Amino acid sequence: MSEYTIPRVKTGIPGLDELIEGGFPKGDTILIAGKAGTGKSILAIQFLYNGAVKYNEPGILVTLEEPPHLIKRNMMCFGMDLEALEKEGLLAIIDLSPSKEVTPVSIGEYPSFDLSGLKAIIASHADRINAQRIVIDTLSILAYKFRSRDILREEFFKLTAHLTQGGRTLLLTSEIPEHQNGLGVFDIEAFLASGVIVLYNEKIGPTSRSRSIEVLKLRGSKHSSRIHSMRITDDGIRVFPGEIGSV
Repeated sequence: MSEYTIPRVKTGIPGLDELIEGGFPKGDTILIAGKAGTGKSILAIQFLYNGAVKYNEPGILVTLEEPPHLIKRNMMCFGMDLEALEKEGLLAIIDLSPSKEVTPVSIGEYPSFDLSGLKAIIASHADRINAQRIVIDTLSILAYKFRSRDILREEFFKLTAHLTQGGRTLLLTSEIPEHQNGLGVFDIEAFLASGVIVLYNEKIGPTSRSRSIEVLKLRGSKHSSRIHSMRITDDGIRVFPGEIGSV
């Protein structure tokens, strides 16, 4: 029997690494999916923050939805100082949010639209800080820009392959629209990823909700197949492997 073990990238999120053999496979693309308000962005940014603070692994956050000043403000509520990490060269934030007047990448709705500009700017920042972790939040916004499903699939595949070169680990967040059973805008996101984590925030009574997390797939890993309880605490997300969640 082979003694080979896949190199792992620890998330540092309490309880999560326990479910995924100690961390995500290094150099893989992981999809974090869930409906609005489930904690996708918090989990992804916590992955970056822990990488920089706990494991000295610089990271990049590409934000396509929320402007950086709001992200920094919200993460400070969990004691995560992203601005300090930027100053230390442990984090780069690429702002492609709608609030930015001039974006470094032109995103238009054209049949021939490609992501070469986005690849170039992320690669430039990755080389500058020697990034080991990359987060794109949220991929769903890019997906809406494509009129062709085939082009969408091809461009997303090229993007993820390019960004994970050299062993970088890529997290993509994707919002599941209400009243949809898939994992993204066109379900392309799940096709791209070697791992899929789904977050839930389900109503369990007239006045309460229950948060939970499911490792839907993780290639090369013996991961938990159960849905586990999850909470958003003062320190960020915490997973409870011993508690079974409800959806």
